Amino acid sequence: MISRSYTLIWVSQAMSDMASEMTSLALPLAVLASTRSAVDAALVATAVGVAQLVAKLPSGLIADTVNRKSLMLLCDAGRAVIALLLVLTLAMGHLTTVVAVAAAAATAVISTLFSSAESGVLRQSVPVERRREAITRTIVRTNIAIAVGPPLGGLLLTLGAPIAFLVDAVSYLLSLALLSQVVYEHLPRPPSDRNGAGPVRHTAGELTRGFGWVARRRPLLFLVGVVAYINLLGRAIELLAAIGASDVGRHPVSAGWVLTAAGCGGIVGGVCTGWVLRRFRPATVLMGVMAVWLVVTPLVALGSMLLTVAAVGVIVFFLPLIGSLVFLQVSLDSPTHLQGRISAAVILLAGSIAWAGPGITGFLITGAGGPTASIVLVAPLILPLAALATSPRLRAAVNTAPTPTPDPADAREPTPAAQG
Repeated sequence: MISRSYTLIWVSQAMSDMASEMTSLALPLAVLASTRSAVDAALVATAVGVAQLVAKLPSGLIADTVNRKSLMLLCDAGRAVIALLLVLTLAMGHLTTVVAVAAAAATAVISTLFSSAESGVLRQSVPVERRREAITRTIVRTNIAIAVGPPLGGLLLTLGAPIAFLVDAVSYLLSLALLSQVVYEHLPRPPSDRNGAGPVRHTAGELTRGFGWVARRRPLLFLVGVVAYINLLGRAIELLAAIGASDVGRHPVSAGWVLTAAGCGGIVGGVCTGWVLRRFRPATVLMGVMAVWLVVTPLVALGSMLLTVAAVGVIVFFLPLIGSLVFLQVSLDSPTHLQGRISAAVILLAGSIAWAGPGITGFLITGAGGPTASIVLVAPLILPLAALATSPRLRAAVNTAPTPTPDPADAREPTPAAQG
């Protein structure tokens, strides 16, 4: 066990993450059943994406300013209330698109706040030498939720729409109870960070400090750039595989197998990430992942269901490895009082172009067909792969292991013994 506090956080979020993934499918389907409009159902998912984007930077600043544990507890309580309101609305047959969009957006904002606070609490709960292990276990937790949550949501909907959201509310209440037992000490911002004024007076500068920190670290910036394109490519490949496997929508069950393969690949990849990162240097891992994707991606569009499912599983297997390379550097190298803003900046940069993946894929499939689309999409990975392969200086920079940034907050973090 890494620490008692880490275990409490992991278990609580395994439950609530799975419930959140469950309702991420259940709410649009409930809207579809209520309104018979696919557009209205899609608006729910769009609201979630927009809310997360808008809330990301402010949530990092808030998490760096207030007591993070208290913020997490407040967020769980708020999400439980929203879920219970949805239960009542559905039970009375009063669910409308406006209500669903408002609930989805509010939950997304609160969840973004929770995630920003969680990263700081986890940092304090885990000894420096075990943060790599903690990150990989957290990735496993996320992938399990992604793989299991949506099918469970669909199953619960067959028993009655309110049941899915009742389970969601119970998961948040259980999470609140577990998190209340976490040992956490709220550490004030260091004097050098206060500049004689509160954060409100310099909001723009405070919100963007994370971007400045990332920009000054070129190896991290290179990694984030690669991850940004890999995220775009991941979204594109899933859509490409789903469209091909379902024969352009005529066999939707086949598309489901693709998503299942993606979830399973992510779970196995998360489990193996710690083992791989302990045995291979970061540049080697990065080059290996890009080389495998260059070879495997075209297999997605060859028209064979077996090859498509296998290729998607292999591709998604490597996503936790790449994510860990970035967030391990952030966890080890970022000062505690800026971690929320730095994490927000990294997440925004890493996901900055992912939204374009499905649109580009649809355009390429329509104009050139699946096989050509797969080659065009994966070809840009040749550039960072060639840069790493031909530049010893770049490889050395990427391989340089970050060391924890010394600051007063790190010096005062509770020891594992103090956490039980």
